[in-house]
Amino acid sequence: MSKKIICIGECGLDIVFGADGMPLGAMPGGRLANAAALLARGGLPVVVAGEAAADAVGDTVVAFLADAGADTHCVDRFTEGRTPVTIFMPAADGHMTATRYEAYAEECFDIVWPRIDEGDIVLFGGYYAIDRRMRARMLPLLQHAEERKAVLVYLPGFMPQQEPRITRVMPAILENLELAHMACTRSADLQMIFGGKDAEACYKNHIGFYCSTLLNVDAAARTLTLYSRGGTDTLELPLSQCTSLIWNAGAAAGAVKALHEAEATPELTAAAPKMLRDSILRQATATADTAVAALAADWQRAHE
Repeated sequence: MSKKIICIGECGLDIVFGADGMPLGAMPGGRLANAAALLARGGLPVVVAGEAAADAVGDTVVAFLADAGADTHCVDRFTEGRTPVTIFMPAADGHMTATRYEAYAEECFDIVWPRIDEGDIVLFGGYYAIDRRMRARMLPLLQHAEERKAVLVYLPGFMPQQEPRITRVMPAILENLELAHMACTRSADLQMIFGGKDAEACYKNHIGFYCSTLLNVDAAARTLTLYSRGGTDTLELPLSQCTSLIWNAGAAAGAVKALHEAEATPELTAAAPKMLRDSILRQATATADTAVAALAADWQRAHE
């Protein structure tokens, strides 16, 4: 039986506005949901574990995942609250500012656990993995996945608006890194969490002790680098739109695809031999570039 990919994360919607103050369009938000859709469209067996309100926005996001081919039976459709929406507005510096609207009930993540078998890949992260309401129910599932010898891939990163004081959530971030066999980050995530954009220094000083394999996108330097105990490898990204949300979702999806094709175990992922490192970098870049090329509108490619 083909090993499953279980994506645990938030289901939300992003609405992007143009410089004229008019909305350009909407799309399901977050690296995890988009990575799940990309993997499912590629024919891989994907199960999404998360939640969305029983509202029109939730219908849109869940339909997006189901239409891509993902199994959504582990998405809880809660009734006391609203599916999160994030509004992106252009700022004077050319970047986008994000304002988030959410209405979660106090009791969150009341899902039916997906079956987890040895060798399955569990992709998790974002604010969903550190929020105290979610974490009380999510942590036992992650620990169960570890006990079942699944491969855990962690995507740190969240909007500063969600938690302005990093000290409050740092214990949860470090615990997630300790559970994970590989982490996928962006230099902006490293800046927010560890106070520095130097990925190599962050790996050596903060991450490598907990999680031995790190894949990092440095949008400013236009590089994709994989750090591991076996070595460090870097790909230049001169033609890639590596600042966009979809590119970064595609990079995570490609890394997971490489692990799936290699039938990676937790031990192999943590060791990251040269052949696996090369495959992760190649698949991450190819999947991300293909995902961006498939977008229909320019605003989707610029969406960070």
